Amino acid sequence: MSTAASSGSPQGETGPAPRRIRVRDWPLVAARTLAVFSWTTVMATILVLARLPAILRPGSGAVARARARRWVKRTWGRGVLRTMGVRVAAEGRPPPAGALVVSNHLGYLDIPVLDSVAPMVFVARADLRRWPFWGLMASLAGTIYVDRATKRDVLRVRNEMGDAMARGENVVVFPEATSTAGDTMLPFKPALLADAAAHGSPVYWLTLSYSTPPGGPTARDRVCWWGDMTFAPHVLGLFALRRVDCTIRFGAAPVRLGDRKAMALELRRRMLAGFEPVDGRTPRRGSAR
Repeated sequence: MSTAASSGSPQGETGPAPRRIRVRDWPLVAARTLAVFSWTTVMATILVLARLPAILRPGSGAVARARARRWVKRTWGRGVLRTMGVRVAAEGRPPPAGALVVSNHLGYLDIPVLDSVAPMVFVARADLRRWPFWGLMASLAGTIYVDRATKRDVLRVRNEMGDAMARGENVVVFPEATSTAGDTMLPFKPALLADAAAHGSPVYWLTLSYSTPPGGPTARDRVCWWGDMTFAPHVLGLFALRRVDCTIRFGAAPVRLGDRKAMALELRRRMLAGFEPVDGRTPRRGSAR
């Protein structure tokens, strides 16, 4: 239950200017806004209640709380997607419990999409914690925060990732370190793959893609959150869409390599091989440096 799992506001590119929402779409936008906030609040309340035993008896029932949190996140994700008219098609088999998972990143909609199919703990930029409302929701959902400006923080994050996987939770990393327009994948940053490489552990992967019905706003403009797009106008434009289709493709086999940089390159190579660009565009392969 977070918004932008790795990037906060995407950086480095100029996204399209927000389109004006048609007057006839405002009732739908208002209804969806109210429904998403209300549903999220209800699910967050359940998460708070699930944490009470730990407050009364510190250290008790960590595995049971993680199991309850996964149920809440799956229920929350499915409710949000139903409210927003998002249809998800999943291909392949989700990773087993306690796995490290790598995914491309297209925007905050990735979070309920993944939670609806295979609830995971997300690694997010530290500034997400300070977001009004959504920062609290992300924290309740078990988000692991990383300060990318401080290299020493990576060790703490890797320890928290290991603890979460030991509780049977899947941890998802967005190694592009930002969200994109979905026509390719940026080079992967390998820092959070170091422990898996050192221990010979498998790293699972998946790809995400979105599309919208022909003749209307594109998923690139209204679903993907990239460049210098600001959050509020973008989310209102997303809520105005009548339908969004999402495809999740789980990798057929995990990657095991003893070098984190080689692992990052191999993961990106495999993901690009089966990647469906947003809106069906021809993919830009880009550099695999």
